[in-house]
Amino acid sequence: MPEDNENDDLLFNELMEGKRKDYEVVKRYITRDGQVKTAILNMSYIHDSLTGDNFYLGQLIDLTEKLLIEQTLRKREEKYRLLAEHSSDMIILHKPDSTYLYISPSIKGILGYEAEELLGRKPHDFIHPDDLNVVRRNYQKVISELIPIRGTYRCKKKDGDYVWLETGLKAVLDEESGQVRELISISRDVQQRMETDELLRKSEKLAVIGQMAAAVAHEIRNPLTPIKGFMQLLSSGLQNYNPAYTAIILNELNRIETIITEFLSMAKPHSEKMQVLKIDDIVKQVVQLVRAEALFNNKEITLETAEVPGIIGDENSLKQVFVNIIQNALDAIDENGIVHVTIFSEKDFICVEIRDNGCGVPKELLPKLGEPFYSTKEKGTGLGLMTSYQIIENHKGQINIESTEGIGTKVSIMLPPHFG
Repeated sequence: MPEDNENDDLLFNELMEGKRKDYEVVKRYITRDGQVKTAILNMSYIHDSLTGDNFYLGQLIDLTEKLLIEQTLRKREEKYRLLAEHSSDMIILHKPDSTYLYISPSIKGILGYEAEELLGRKPHDFIHPDDLNVVRRNYQKVISELIPIRGTYRCKKKDGDYVWLETGLKAVLDEESGQVRELISISRDVQQRMETDELLRKSEKLAVIGQMAAAVAHEIRNPLTPIKGFMQLLSSGLQNYNPAYTAIILNELNRIETIITEFLSMAKPHSEKMQVLKIDDIVKQVVQLVRAEALFNNKEITLETAEVPGIIGDENSLKQVFVNIIQNALDAIDENGIVHVTIFSEKDFICVEIRDNGCGVPKELLPKLGEPFYSTKEKGTGLGLMTSYQIIENHKGQINIESTEGIGTKVSIMLPPHFG
């Protein structure tokens, strides 16, 4: 192109005058078919010592395709940056060790920081201590297993308050080595959603309280009917008093006491003492506690443990859960029946598995387990299992029940490990 010749002519004159040995310039050329090509021109001065001749060597390297690729990449980067900088979500680019490389401006509105303040730092510096272990485990899973992960946690704002964030994290791999080159995270403020969920949970609790109040009244009315009848019979001056009447009255009173005790145990607020616990020690104590009664009734209970991490929990609450579940298993088996208790690690949980070879539960009735006053036992209230669900949920765990009628039941209690 004529407009590119001025600089080339100047440099070529310097080459001819001996002021330089070579030079390099980027120029555009028009091909025979009229296309414009961009190339690097390398010019060198060569002196042949044998003949005394001087030569000027010119080499052209076509840059057209390379420049088109670079231009396409620049436009794509500008487009993505435009999207990132106008997104309400925080879009962040990390080094493999999680250090911030790029942070979209939306962080100002969510956490109060300017993006430049956090470059070079790591997200772990701002995460709530109670959520840090879970976040670290998720980060390690993305790095080692290369699978995207989404999770919620609390993050410290510039003013010191914490806000709930939901973050998706994904690894970006180097095309040649296959190693993690960068991490991309997209985070959004879910504080309002979490508060709404909490209000819904409280509303559900109020609804359950109303439902249970009606159920308690109904359950207590049942044993009150025979009590009232026998008391009226006794007050009428009955001549031939049968001592069995007293036994029936006391039995029904005991049932009322059981219903009220279990209801209060579940409903009353109590402070939990959360600490690091060895789950295998707690289960061993519970098995030891119930084994004597099991042997007395010709029933067997076995315990198999493995080396598992500790957990964070309330010892008394967890003992209550294991007593409830193991006792249910013992009640479900006949003489010479067996209850197997096994402790092992599984993925992100420590699992306490309780299996029995009892009568099992029909498939259509499994969803009802854990509801108040629903029980497969003749005199059960269902409150023990409902309380167990509540306790395990408070420990960020879960209970799974599998059962086959006529074969037996397996209850899996899963709790998150503590690596501290």
